[in-house]
Order: sequence, then C-alpha cells, then structure tokens
Amino acid sequence: MNSKKTSPVLIVNLATQFGGAEIRVIELAGALKSRIPFSIAVLKSSPLHHRLVSNHIPVIPFSYKRADPRLLIALIRTIVRGGYEVVDAHNPQSQLWGLLAGKLAGAQLLVSTVHSSYKDTERGIKRFLYERVLIVNKFFHCHFITVSVSVTSYLRNLGIKNEFIHLIHNAIHLKNNTTDQNSLELLRDTFGWNKSCFVVIVVARLEPVKGIDFLIEAIKIVSKNKPWIRCLIVGTGRLKKSLELQVNSRDLNEYVRFAGFRSDILHLLSASDAFCLPSLSEGLPYALLEACSCKLPVLATKVGGMAECLTHNETAILTPPGDPYALAAGLAELMDNPDKAKKLGESAYRFVADRFSFDMMVQKTLDVYNIHAMD
Repeated sequence: MNSKKTSPVLIVNLATQFGGAEIRVIELAGALKSRIPFSIAVLKSSPLHHRLVSNHIPVIPFSYKRADPRLLIALIRTIVRGGYEVVDAHNPQSQLWGLLAGKLAGAQLLVSTVHSSYKDTERGIKRFLYERVLIVNKFFHCHFITVSVSVTSYLRNLGIKNEFIHLIHNAIHLKNNTTDQNSLELLRDTFGWNKSCFVVIVVARLEPVKGIDFLIEAIKIVSKNKPWIRCLIVGTGRLKKSLELQVNSRDLNEYVRFAGFRSDILHLLSASDAFCLPSLSEGLPYALLEACSCKLPVLATKVGGMAECLTHNETAILTPPGDPYALAAGLAELMDNPDKAKKLGESAYRFVADRFSFDMMVQKTLDVYNIHAMD
C-alpha cells in the first residue's frame, strides 16, 4: 500500500499524565510529519501538549476537562472542519470521546490503539467502564492496534475479531548509547551519592500496577548486606506520597530518591548501573526499550509484553510479579556479577535492535490508516 494515499489523520490523546502511550504518539508523529497530513488532539497544558509543541508537531489543544461533554462537540467540529477521515485514539477517554466524535462526524476509519489490558491495570468501576468503552469501539467497527501479544489476547477475550486487531510493537530509534562516566558522577553528586554506589533506576508512572512498592521492599532487603545500593525512581502519579512514606518508614531516605517527571530520561538511564521495572502487568513499555538502547542490564517481572520479549538470563533477569525477595535476589545478582550484567545489557540491545524496527512500526501504522482506502 502507498502511504501517500493516506487521508488526513487526527490522533487523539487526552492524557493528563505522561507515559508510554504518549511517547509512542510523539515518536510516531515525528515520523509522520514528512509523510501524511495529521494533527494531534490533546488537553491544553498537559505534559504531552508541551512536548509536542517543543517538537514542532501539529497539535490541537482543548481546554475542557475529560469528563466535560463539550469536549465531544469540540472534537466533532475539529474532525469536520479539518476533513479528518482517520481518527486514532490512544487511551480510554480518547477512545470514548474521540471515536464517538469520529463516528458522528462521519470519519471513514476509526482506530483504537490499546497499550495495556485494562483487566490488569484497573480495578472496580474504572475497569468496567474502560472495558465498556472498548466494547463500544467494537460496535463502531473500529480497527484496534495492540502493542503486545498479551493485549491482543485480551481484546480477543472481549469478543473482538482477529481481522480487526493489528499487533504493532512499540519501537524507538536505537543509538549506540554507552554509560557516560561524567554523567554518572554528576548524577551521583546531584543526589549525594558517591562513586561506589550501584544505581538502579525505575522509570514509570507511580501507580499500583507498576509494583514500585515491591521494589522499595527489595531495596530494604538488599541494603542490609550491600549498603552501596541506590534506587532512583523517575515518574509521577497517585502513589507518590504513599511511596515516600514507605521509604521513610523503612529508613531508606539515604538509599531511594524520587526524581519526579523528567524530560532527560536517556541521560538518567545512561548514568545508571541497572534498570528495573517491577510491574504487575505491562504491555510493552517504552521505558524498557529506552533502557535497552542504553545497554543497561534489565531486572523485570515476568508479565505481559516483557515476558513475551525477554528471556531470563539471556536478555534480562526475570522475576515473578509481587515478590520483593525475588527482586532483591535479582539486584544482588547484578551487583555481584558485573560481567554478566554487561552481557545482559548488550544482548538486550541487540535483541531490541533486531526485533523492534522503528520503520516497521511506522509503516504498519500507515498500513492500518490506509485500510479504508483499499479496494
């Protein structure tokens, strides 16, 4: 299929926080700029809005809150006036308002990009509502893009037919990043850590599904025998205060630092010794791919896309979810075996370079956008 025939596309991401879905939108938009006409609908002054503007990507900001029904009217007007024939929505609120607006405005193709299994990431009424949104998308005859096999299986279990599901893994531009000794020293100086510290970094939203509380418990276990362990937690979210209280109650203030939201993730990764993602459920997180691009040894839980793509003791150390003792053992193994840690990082880099082609991600997405134009 010829991507030049693709109709104008409106990508909708009404996120209030910044995570993997937003990174995918930015990466994809950067590649689409020279290929097709498109814009991205966002919430005004959101982290995504600021990042898109700084990257000179066409953006349409809305001032309404996500629960405001006027957002639907504004999206309908935007689609009609812009002549957008394809609407691609990237989170539950976007999949509700954006695709409903696309349906009412007569868009030719509706796409629901699903980054995780809501049955694993949400609980109670929120899970019920989010899954109902996907069911509504199904009745709109949407096509679904998934980022991992586990998310694909999840949609099948919701009754969505295979022919409407397109597995397109996350991907990033890989560079031959290596640990920068000057950056390493600067990072440790910033947080009051000396050169002998072993820094493990986690980049994630501070939400229950990310399992960061289990990593903090693991740090407590490891610190008893290896007091040079340090942990840098990068991200924001609802659990920030409770995680800070946990660190304080465990007397880990010397060992754990919260960096908040940062735009220099690759710099922080390249200045760390290991990467950990202790999630209880995952699609295929961009933070993991970014860590692999820096050749960091990875300690992750055996869930979702991470379990599908990583191999224990070959490209990562994998542990069961929700097990701080297993995480502690993994950290100790990386600290005690620097040669193994280095080989894990190099193997993960090669695996991601071979398996997750950025150009392929872009072309497969364009192929989905072109479905309605096929004879």
